[in-house]
Amino acid sequence: MPPPTLLQHLEGKRIGLVLSAGYFGFYGHAGFLKGLKAAGVQPAAYAGTSAGGMVAALAASGASIASIEELLLKQTRKNFWDPDPIGAVMDVRRGHGFTGLLKGERFRKLLEDNLPVRTFEELPHPLLLVAANLTHGTHEVFTRGELAPRVHATCAYPGLFRAVPIDGNHYWDGGMVDKAPALALSDSAFGKELDAIVVHYLPSRTRKVLGGPLVYAQGLATASAALRHDHFRLQLTVLEARKVPVYVVTSNLPPVTPSTLERGFDALDQARLAAERALARPPQKFEEA
Repeated sequence: MPPPTLLQHLEGKRIGLVLSAGYFGFYGHAGFLKGLKAAGVQPAAYAGTSAGGMVAALAASGASIASIEELLLKQTRKNFWDPDPIGAVMDVRRGHGFTGLLKGERFRKLLEDNLPVRTFEELPHPLLLVAANLTHGTHEVFTRGELAPRVHATCAYPGLFRAVPIDGNHYWDGGMVDKAPALALSDSAFGKELDAIVVHYLPSRTRKVLGGPLVYAQGLATASAALRHDHFRLQLTVLEARKVPVYVVTSNLPPVTPSTLERGFDALDQARLAAERALARPPQKFEEA
């Protein structure tokens, strides 16, 4: 008798879905959701970081997969691109320091206009988001409060988006401190009610050979990616010791950037196929490519 497929492992269970950080990985996560829906898999709770946090928030709010796909695929650079170099310089003069080129006002408006609810408390499905608290140098988990600022915070990619102020603290992208918050989800109040966790993991893209004028930044990015990878592996080890079933699906997708948003169509479709393939075969051991 063949071993059970991932879909068979998930049938009849309350599933928590974790969507990882991934530079402009919104499309890939939307495609993964589409693949889950086609197979009849409906998560009971969501968690996410960075791009995964935004898609998780939309799904937890009850937005349909079709509406999430439509929202993402119609975006252009002008919908979120609001550079403010003068304002960035003024921030430095005020003692805040340079934290990002973009003001983030257009991105915040995008969130406020498209999130169906205003607060975590209004969500039909539980949601957990992670951000890096720059003020206190800590890993912070959000499960309550106003939704749009916290989605903005988890998506505030360092250097690109300005740090997001919330309640007197400043926040950057959650991917800095927790690429895929499976352990945080399991430890949450609603995580105790879950039977299994599924993680859609987007590998970090780093240069294999460092060199040129940006070698310092490349080196930092490579080291940071290695730390995030090891941190996620540690989470899996802890959850395995606790006998929490965790199933990781890794998708290697076409890279999408602010100047190549048209690749989002391919990324979305390939992630949908990745979900369908993963569900149709036995669970695979996590290996980041």
